[in-house]
Amino acid sequence: MYFNVYTDARDIVEGYLIPDGFSTKPSIMVTCGGHVFGPLKCDVFLDAPVKHGHHDTGIVGFRLTEENVPGVTNATELEISDAESRFIFYRRLKPEHINKRVFRLETQFAPHRELDDSFRGHFQFYAGSAEQYGGETVRQMLEIINQPSTYVSGRVLLRSVHRYFTEDTIKITSLRDPFYELAIRLVSVASYKKRPMSFVSERDAILFEPAMEYFADTNFADVEKIRSKILSAPKDVLSLFESPFTHQFVASSPTDKISREGVSSALDALSQFTIFDSGELDSAIAQSIGEFIGLDSAEISFSPVRSPFLELSEVLREIKVLEQVLENDLILFHFIRKAEQRARASFA
Repeated sequence: MYFNVYTDARDIVEGYLIPDGFSTKPSIMVTCGGHVFGPLKCDVFLDAPVKHGHHDTGIVGFRLTEENVPGVTNATELEISDAESRFIFYRRLKPEHINKRVFRLETQFAPHRELDDSFRGHFQFYAGSAEQYGGETVRQMLEIINQPSTYVSGRVLLRSVHRYFTEDTIKITSLRDPFYELAIRLVSVASYKKRPMSFVSERDAILFEPAMEYFADTNFADVEKIRSKILSAPKDVLSLFESPFTHQFVASSPTDKISREGVSSALDALSQFTIFDSGELDSAIAQSIGEFIGLDSAEISFSPVRSPFLELSEVLREIKVLEQVLENDLILFHFIRKAEQRARASFA
């Protein structure tokens, strides 16, 4: 999906919406001053989408005026979304919007939606859970040039998006104990067949299918059954859980295998982030973000590590084969902890 609003002169709003389907006829929904208009067909021809092979007819543009959206001129509340997915790709800028570009790399399998939701009303453009969209759509989110206030977050491969950051992009990420993250992934994957979760993308559902089948009947309240299930797991199932943090920072595709040398590249990638929390033990990251973007931290919600995943992580820590599965991430955390110790010593 490609989208843009290149003119907002208040009485005239012009833009385009190029859907994923090459021959799909796009339509938009418009919310203006509390009223909803649409679906409105995109009926303006644009040459570029045809020239670049993005759409077969090029009839993807739209023009909003008082004629088709009464009240558009004086509306302080104006939102434009894709009529099919209801993805909001434009909001009219308000004085209270934070005039910054923010990207948060989500690394937790079950995303911190409470954190993302805290920023929804504070930015002109907002997109959480970007991993639910295709690569070109994510690229478009990060390349928006006519909206100075943007917040995008997603559990995406860093190498697939880093080239779209600008010098003023505020980059945020956080990690947690690798065994805690493994606990989240195991429980989520094991539960998916009976209770599908919206945060599991279609791509993840396909990728983790063998693990979903294998762990579906696992009783995570029984320590011995957990141990037995993991020790009996086929290699191809356990490989799906290999060092997800290092993989996310270094890999170019979801199926890439990362060697131990990838840890140094992951450390280098982490050093490029504006805000980084290595443990998620408390809500300190909320305070750091608030201070950096000028938002009261009391308005920012964040859920640190908690039960029952803490208890399960300790069970997993005692299963030695999992040290091999998480080897790169454990090495990564070793170096992170050493760097933190040196930093504390220098301030002592």
